[in-house]
Amino acid sequence: MTKDTVENIRKTVALFTEPTIGDECPKNLCFSTCFPLMLFLKINDINCSLTGGYYNDTRHFWLTVNDYDNIIIDPTIKQFKPLADPIYIGSPTSEYTPDTTSFNETFYWAFKFWAEPILNRPRTHQEKPKWVEERTNFYNVKFAMILNQEISRKTPEKINMHHNRLCKLYFRTILKFLILKTKKDQDYIRNLRSTLPQCFDKLLNQTNTTNS
Repeated sequence: MTKDTVENIRKTVALFTEPTIGDECPKNLCFSTCFPLMLFLKINDINCSLTGGYYNDTRHFWLTVNDYDNIIIDPTIKQFKPLADPIYIGSPTSEYTPDTTSFNETFYWAFKFWAEPILNRPRTHQEKPKWVEERTNFYNVKFAMILNQEISRKTPEKINMHHNRLCKLYFRTILKFLILKTKKDQDYIRNLRSTLPQCFDKLLNQTNTTNS
């Protein structure tokens, strides 16, 4: 992979991470970031897949660039290396150990745990502190804002080509959460809108469509 290719990928990833994570520590956000980022990159012609595994002994998710041998993207590396660049692109180091399971097994295992706090379902794993779940859900909506904005710029044909089923699954989950918050917690909605006003209103319009 050439330096120009790496830089182009980095710039595209940054379009997603800078307005959402920014300079914050991305602890506990690896799946929440990588799932929508994978969709974001695919509709921008960067062919990648979600990879689950471990970073040292910690459960972790990152993206693998499919068109190149042994190249990964880790947009939450700073949770492990606070002084590192916020986006790691390169060969996996010895700290990374990928799962040997299929994409579907890895994805649906992680998706179930990701969706439970969003939909307020009984937890099938050890429940995290409430503030951790609330923080994660806040970021989930920010990620959805950016992905939704990017999708709105593309032709329907382009979206259908890239993980349309996963896009629908992702947004259906996020919109259920937003519909509930719209009905019960207007302070939460106002706080979200203040972060990325135009992006949020576009996403909120989707809930109105879903409700109608």
